[in-house]
Amino acid sequence: MKPFVFSVSSVEQIEGHIQSVQQDGLTPTLAIVFSSVVHNLTEVGATFAKFNIEVFGASSSGEITDDEVHEGSIVVMILDMNPDVYRLNAFDGEGKTSYQVGQSVAEWGKTIYDNPAFMVMSAGLRADGEQIVSGIIDTMARQIPLFGGLAGDDLRARATFVFTSSQVLGNGVLALMFDQSAVDLRGVAVSGWRGIGTAKTITRAEGNIVYGIDGLPALDVYHKYLNVTAETLHMHAAEYPLLVKRDDGSHVLRAVMVINEDKSIVFAGTVPQGAKVWFSTTPGFEIIDHAVGQMATFRKEAPIADAIVLFSCAARHLQLGPMVEDEICSVRKLWNVPLVGLFTYGEIGPMPETRCDFHNETLVAALIREK
Repeated sequence: MKPFVFSVSSVEQIEGHIQSVQQDGLTPTLAIVFSSVVHNLTEVGATFAKFNIEVFGASSSGEITDDEVHEGSIVVMILDMNPDVYRLNAFDGEGKTSYQVGQSVAEWGKTIYDNPAFMVMSAGLRADGEQIVSGIIDTMARQIPLFGGLAGDDLRARATFVFTSSQVLGNGVLALMFDQSAVDLRGVAVSGWRGIGTAKTITRAEGNIVYGIDGLPALDVYHKYLNVTAETLHMHAAEYPLLVKRDDGSHVLRAVMVINEDKSIVFAGTVPQGAKVWFSTTPGFEIIDHAVGQMATFRKEAPIADAIVLFSCAARHLQLGPMVEDEICSVRKLWNVPLVGLFTYGEIGPMPETRCDFHNETLVAALIREK
């Protein structure tokens, strides 16, 4: 497998890069594509369809190639993989819960490969990332390699999308599945955010919608402690996600996605009623050393890769500013292979020594290696 990575500022520029790859003797079959919503995603997919290249695509809140961060662009990783070792499918989420969509992904996968690994992206601001993960894992009835995240929309918080060479979905999941007998997919998730202040209690919630915290409307609690309004919550709350303590003692971060008229808040993943939560924040640029250190430790388990797909929370970009490129560059240099990525609204992958989970404020590196 010979990955080829590029970035463009318009749909029209894609074709020339594909032709260049073909002239070098490669026969691309699959493209991993992340695009700003300023571009026509139907046209993006159709460009690859001209060359019979399948597309695993998602809208983004910033794009990444190798050591560079882009804005308003389209980034692409082209792969010349044997079509027998992967499958691609889109699952419409209309009329289904996030858990049901996850179930559909796993049910499809079990009919094709005995030992599958998944990369998934979800569209829709009200999607529950934790329930997508649970639907897949529960239906598979075992832990499997699973990586991905929630699509972005340049921090507009209006609409997110996933797309193939022939389809664009505003609600649903796009799944890229590999046959692990031929392709190794593995990776790790790292964060660094820390809880601050006193514990609060989720007094009323349903799934990923929180209505009450400490007996007050959820939005009022954010206003009380962070001095934010519904209009400014997205920008500020991204830096202060909820740290949620689970029944098993583990912690997970949850970011704000949508503010409802009744002052309830839709989070990117489940926030259980009765859970103890804290606001959280980053200790600063220390999170870069933390992330790179954990990635370096993981490299001892997976020293070889052909390509890296990076899922980084948009909040990391907001917090680190230009320094986010240092984090990305340091991660890529650990394996020194082509890298493509995006800034997301949520991330999927396992923290070190733990099961696969859904996160916010997190950096996930997924390594692809053809056996």
